Amino acid sequence: MVGMRTALAVVAMASTPALAGIATFYTSQSEFHLNNDLNGKMLKGVETFEESTVEQGAKVPFPNSLQNGVPRPTFESGINATNLIIQTNITPGPCPPTTNPSNNENALWVNGAGFLGSNSIKVGTDEFLYQLFSSIDLIFTSNDKTAIGVDLSTYPGFAQGHGGFVVCAYDQFDNVLGSFVMAGPTPTEPAKNFVGVFSAVPIGRVNIWGIFDVPQPFAVDNIEMWMPAPGAGVLLGLGGLFACRRKR
Repeated sequence: MVGMRTALAVVAMASTPALAGIATFYTSQSEFHLNNDLNGKMLKGVETFEESTVEQGAKVPFPNSLQNGVPRPTFESGINATNLIIQTNITPGPCPPTTNPSNNENALWVNGAGFLGSNSIKVGTDEFLYQLFSSIDLIFTSNDKTAIGVDLSTYPGFAQGHGGFVVCAYDQFDNVLGSFVMAGPTPTEPAKNFVGVFSAVPIGRVNIWGIFDVPQPFAVDNIEMWMPAPGAGVLLGLGGLFACRRKR
């Protein structure tokens, strides 16, 4: 499979931090939070999608992208989180080098609690309706996020040949900071599969690729966005300088 050939840069056991390039990945949320606290990070916000008016048990599709200030079905003013853009990426395989959203009318979906066993509102990719393998890009536009956490979900009946997830973190110039394979199959809804990424260099994008034999949907929820606490700005500046040097 193209996904597995490209993705196996690093494989880590669940709940063990995995060092991959510049970034460190966590599957234990408590260890991720502890590491962030010890390194002077503060939680800027968590995008839970609970501002959506989607009805319980319903699924509502809409086009790319989902962001603050841009109305979408059930999101009258977009999402609450600022400096966050969520969109699909239809480049085949994990770790796509650049963003590549489709113009399909049903690229994304939001589902209400109770949909296919889900116990919360979440946003997923609907590109499988077009027989497209796709991933989800979380784009951070403010260049100040140095740790990102997210819950990943699959659905009963829609996890054919599921081999887990590949998560890639990038800086603001699309240089890869690190990649991580969460080996599968992972539990389906209502279970959540947490992954966190920590980086000394500001994170510009996180891409999530579900490993499937055929195109299948998956979803994200509870996107945690961490940034340096006041007084840690010098470290952030050094990270940005390092990123510029890597780009050159």
